[in-house]
Amino acid sequence: MNVLSSLKVALLYGVFASIVVLASRCSSDDPVENAPDVFWEEARLKDFPLNEVVYLDISIVHPEVVNGVETKAGKIEITIPRSQTSLMLSLKKADLDNNKYNVSPFVGEQKDFSKGAVRYTISATNSPTKVVHYDVNVVYGGAPFFVNAKVTGFAFEKSKNPGLDATIDAVKIMEYDNYSENAIYVIVPEGTDFSKLTPTVTYDAAKLFYTTGSGFDLYPANGTSIDFSYPKHFYLQAENSLGTKSKNYNVIVDIKDPIRFDSPITTANVKTGDGIAVENFFAIATWTNRGNHPITGMSPVQYKDKIYPIPNYPGDANIVTTSIHNPNGGTVGVLPGEKGEINVRVKRSPIAGLFSTTAVFEPTFSFDTRIISYWPVDDRVEGIFGVQTLVIQTTLED
Repeated sequence: MNVLSSLKVALLYGVFASIVVLASRCSSDDPVENAPDVFWEEARLKDFPLNEVVYLDISIVHPEVVNGVETKAGKIEITIPRSQTSLMLSLKKADLDNNKYNVSPFVGEQKDFSKGAVRYTISATNSPTKVVHYDVNVVYGGAPFFVNAKVTGFAFEKSKNPGLDATIDAVKIMEYDNYSENAIYVIVPEGTDFSKLTPTVTYDAAKLFYTTGSGFDLYPANGTSIDFSYPKHFYLQAENSLGTKSKNYNVIVDIKDPIRFDSPITTANVKTGDGIAVENFFAIATWTNRGNHPITGMSPVQYKDKIYPIPNYPGDANIVTTSIHNPNGGTVGVLPGEKGEINVRVKRSPIAGLFSTTAVFEPTFSFDTRIISYWPVDDRVEGIFGVQTLVIQTTLED
């Protein structure tokens, strides 16, 4: 090899050696801390499932980190259904490597979210100073949740019922314990067309259904025209959000004074007697059922405003008594619009002169039979009607 060739080989060898040394120095001089730190990427909560309820929605904003230091905590907002009444909740799982990261509060630990956001901390197992945080807040969303299933209000609004002079509210909304049906009672003015009324119903329930006897339908928000005339039925059914509880209501519509008397009644003259013998006047007059349900025969609950022909006549003596009667035997009662009969009995008092009394009737409504009669107000017997009075006069003559 000549001198020139030897110089070329030496030069090439030197250049190669320099490159190797330079590469070695560059590799050894690069510090470890300048390498990408995966902690900040891997220490993230990409989801926040709950043990107690499946959430409706979730929003996650990850923490902000500058030069290896958290400058702003992350935020997680979880929307849960209103059916989850308890806010004692816990993280179901965290998709993190348990050998590298700790989560506090730990997975499965219940925390109270009713007081606001709960802070969750993620830290490195080999470097406790390396931490990030998430402030987790839980809110309600979706459809409102109703635990109850009940009707709270019932009315015939004037705006929906042009035949009414004013809005009519229910007089009673009754919930009968230990029975499958409850009742709503509405008193409307005499002359109301029972067959064309549109109710407005308020309720503490998720859904409200109605039926007139052929299956339940969802009750329209603006109501619908209903035929309430006897013997038609109108039922409401309120249901809670879980569909596990419901209440049925039978709506009763009538007037305040269903019994119409043509008062007073004056009997034919009666001969005096021994105070024991009686004179009967059967069907001496009629009365009319002006209401919306059958009315049975009944007797007065008392007699008042008695007038006698002489002073100091025994005040408790009922010389004149009466009862109303259903002339149609075998029927449930005098039907709406029909007439009943009035019977009067007069004791043959030894004292001649004018006797007068006012018979007081207190009709009540039996929910079990849907009949107006007189039963003491009791379980599912309601005193929703007015007091009815009938004045009767008779003259005893020698």
